[in-house]
Amino acid sequence: MLLDILPLVETPAQAIYWAVTFVICGLAWWRGDRPERTGVLLVLANFVASGLVDQYFWGRVTGGVMIADGLLFAAFYGLALRCPRWWVRGAAAFALLGFLSHFAAMLDASILWRAYVTLRWLISAGILLALVAGAVEAPLARRYESGQPRALA
Repeated sequence: MLLDILPLVETPAQAIYWAVTFVICGLAWWRGDRPERTGVLLVLANFVASGLVDQYFWGRVTGGVMIADGLLFAAFYGLALRCPRWWVRGAAAFALLGFLSHFAAMLDASILWRAYVTLRWLISAGILLALVAGAVEAPLARRYESGQPRALA
């Protein structure tokens, strides 16, 4: 059974989310350029790292996932500084929200665990939607860039 093979997938909802993630990443890899492929690698690395360190807590939050989300934000921010594509900025913004959500849960004890986890899932869905936008935008960006006159070096 597939759930026995993948130890990171524990529930049917996680299995569906992973399947959707793989479909989106495959689409972005197939239709995208270097920024989209870098985004795919960042998203998959974050999902795997988060699954591997999800059991380590720091107070009320998962400390390992907080570190992984901070690294994801830093990577998307660095990519946004070097890449003119707008979807990268959106992905970096969602990654920042994901990183900050850990601090909100840490500082406010009234936030329920289920709300904390749901917020993390919704924010990662926002990152995936930004990646879809990148996959849609990539052919348009290639066509736009090919029509531009080349600058003399």
